[in-house]
Amino acid sequence: MALSPATPPPGRRSFQDAASGQTLVSVAPGDHYVTNDPNEVVVTLLGSCVAACARDTVTGVGGLNHFLLPSSDAHDLAQGGDEAMRFGDYAMETLLNNIYRKGGARGRIEFKIFGGARVLGGNSMLKIGEQNIAFVERFLKTEGFPIVSRSVGGTAPRRLRFHPATGRAFVQELDRNSAATVTTQEENYRNTIARRAPAGDVEFF
Repeated sequence: MALSPATPPPGRRSFQDAASGQTLVSVAPGDHYVTNDPNEVVVTLLGSCVAACARDTVTGVGGLNHFLLPSSDAHDLAQGGDEAMRFGDYAMETLLNNIYRKGGARGRIEFKIFGGARVLGGNSMLKIGEQNIAFVERFLKTEGFPIVSRSVGGTAPRRLRFHPATGRAFVQELDRNSAATVTTQEENYRNTIARRAPAGDVEFF
């Protein structure tokens, strides 16, 4: 199924989809979004990053995160905010806690996972996608959450739409030209975080 572009106008996170009438909420790298509005659809673009989509199967409360790296250390988690959200462990806990706050229950939550493509160049960057996939699969297995669907790995970036109210996810693999846009987005986020990080903080591989 072809998807219309999931990029909001400049300066806006949410925008109206003329075709469906739904509200699309865009999630950038290092961000997340949880909703209990049945009219909201969460959208993102994924390269080597991974998005975990979660929903309460009874209430329809759910959302997704978009993380850059698998895990952090205690110092990074203590910082919170954008710096911590780049890491899968913090991003997963944040997503789940926000679902609980909106009435979700642990025993009713299911996951779908997406992303982790090998799109970044350089020998030191090639395994980030694989590491992100391994992390999220291990996290969900350890915590006892079912993975009911996945589209991970490969070399093509993905455009993702997730409708928490129904649990439906639509994925489109992007062409080489689109891949450059996704890679630039992820690299810009990496550079932004790197500038914020104090000397001696975690390096990006």
